[in-house]
Amino acid sequence: MSNKLVPQHVLIVGAGVFGLSTALSLLTNPAYKQTRITIVDASPALPNPHGSSVDASRIVRADYSYKHYSKLALEAQQLWRDTTPDGWGGEGRYHEPGYALTADEAEGGRYVKESLATVRRLAAEDKNNRWVDVSKVKELKNPAEIRAATGYDHVSGDYGYVNFNSGWADAEKSVAYALRRIRQVGGDRVVVRSGAHVARLLVSAEQKCTGVELVGGEQIHADLTIVAAGAWSPTLIDLQGRCLATGQTLGYVAITDEEVKAMQDRPTFMNLSSGMFIIPPRTRELKIARHGFGYRNPVKIPRKSIDPDFLNSNLDQTKNEYVEVSVPKVGIPIPLEGQKALREALRSMVPQVADRPYSRTRVCWYCDTPTGDFLITYHPRYKNLFIATGGSGHGFKFFPVIGNKIVDAVQGTLNPELAREWRWRTDAELAAAGFSKDFISCEDGSRAGPRGMILEEEMAKGEVASRGASRL
Repeated sequence: MSNKLVPQHVLIVGAGVFGLSTALSLLTNPAYKQTRITIVDASPALPNPHGSSVDASRIVRADYSYKHYSKLALEAQQLWRDTTPDGWGGEGRYHEPGYALTADEAEGGRYVKESLATVRRLAAEDKNNRWVDVSKVKELKNPAEIRAATGYDHVSGDYGYVNFNSGWADAEKSVAYALRRIRQVGGDRVVVRSGAHVARLLVSAEQKCTGVELVGGEQIHADLTIVAAGAWSPTLIDLQGRCLATGQTLGYVAITDEEVKAMQDRPTFMNLSSGMFIIPPRTRELKIARHGFGYRNPVKIPRKSIDPDFLNSNLDQTKNEYVEVSVPKVGIPIPLEGQKALREALRSMVPQVADRPYSRTRVCWYCDTPTGDFLITYHPRYKNLFIATGGSGHGFKFFPVIGNKIVDAVQGTLNPELAREWRWRTDAELAAAGFSKDFISCEDGSRAGPRGMILEEEMAKGEVASRGASRL
């Protein structure tokens, strides 16, 4: 890359995994040693408590049916395993008690079987057991074997496998760690702004993105703008047919010190037929969650908010033109449907805590793509606008390495296989794959639970149920 092509100012919208990892990569890449970086995030506080990358725990596993994600996850895991104070896994950020993936029927767990096959294939290629120790991977052919491998007396699923090479990370601590490193490495070259809510992208008549305008009118100009706003990305640029915000249910119940000690070294346990999973606790709360098709929250927003062409056109700007977009709604309890589903999963897996009240619940917002592949590419229409989003509920584990891949894509040097998977798919490509601009769910094979749920409708059902109960 010649110096004249290196942007002097990069603006990153979003202080989550993709945005922060990109900033770290830019700051440590000699080609960008003169580049200034500005990171903006709408949240008043960072780490953003409502971001999908912030929570008590996130699974770190190389267990995929797709080999390219498994290989990338193994690269990341090598860095997660650095538990020195300055390493990604230091200060209690990473733990490796394993990961058990099950399905309800031996014939029904296609994704489970494909993931096991991928792990074994990578282990066979890893002659020195540098990344994958095949002795720590075991097929589980019945409930008895699942119980023995996981340590739980009650299990869901009758087929699966356990991979003791996998683990989990404290998400909030990891985001805080990345922010701290960015400030340490970047010094005066980097500015991190919280409470900076982007109102719209700035695009010139020549269809060149020149930065953003914040709510309140302030404009920030940059040579390269990277939209890495997670589930909020579709509210900033037209991503219909390519990205969709879906809300996932998770909850916590209080447990005792004795229960923490009993469960903390057990593997993360997921039943892929239901999407339900629990991550071993390190505090006096047990997390139960669902990796499912999720809730949508369709809202009509002004077309000009996501379509820069609208502002640069000769159309009548006074007309009310709207586009329906699923928009994250935060700070709310999970719907009654979600509460019941989590409760049922607790009864199945850890019945001794199943009747305890939730200490808290949360709707966690994914930025889903139709195939579950990330969207990491230049925008096909607007120059100097790069998109890095579409985590689809599995982006966090790549935190230590995804920024390097994003910078590779910015430079045009990304591995061709990843570039193909993370490309901007045309309308014709989406249609050929059976997807439309109105797709409602990620179809990567790892999801479960009800389809097509609308958040407002599910919340209303809970209100009706509450009113009915109050009259009894």
